[in-house]
Amino acid sequence: MKKIIPFLFLAILLTSCGNNEVFKEYRRFDDISWDRYKILNFEVEVEKGQLLDFDLFLRHHPNYPYDHLDVNITFYTPSGSTMSRDYHFKLKDKNGNWLSDGLGDLWDINLIIRKEMSFSKTGICKVRIENKMTKIKIPGIIEIGLIGYRSLDEWKVGRQSKKFRNGVF
Repeated sequence: MKKIIPFLFLAILLTSCGNNEVFKEYRRFDDISWDRYKILNFEVEVEKGQLLDFDLFLRHHPNYPYDHLDVNITFYTPSGSTMSRDYHFKLKDKNGNWLSDGLGDLWDINLIIRKEMSFSKTGICKVRIENKMTKIKIPGIIEIGLIGYRSLDEWKVGRQSKKFRNGVF
């Protein structure tokens, strides 16, 4: 019994420390198509001084007709700052192979949006994702999601050493 306790403690420690996700939410398209005018909105609770990384999650069908995805992503922070950027995500390599992982009809990829985004005020950070592809309906899109992670710097070092940073929002 005494030999089992250290292993049990180690297992609990590893599982509790391994997940640095603070937000994960998806929007599913029942018709496997993302309409250009269907704006996706997310609300992420953030804390003052928190450092977060954000990824766009894409689940697509292998018959998605493009090698890229164009979106505009806007962050509205609790302090009133607005940050907006257009993204051109490559989904295939130069040989035409998917960069996503998949099997059958489901292919998944996490696309980096922002690293080490810090917040100067506790509250709700609103995130708006807009389809910027040129067609009205983009076939082959199954789900779009937003994932927020504690930044590795915050995870390793802690918030106390991050009192001053360039780009605090």
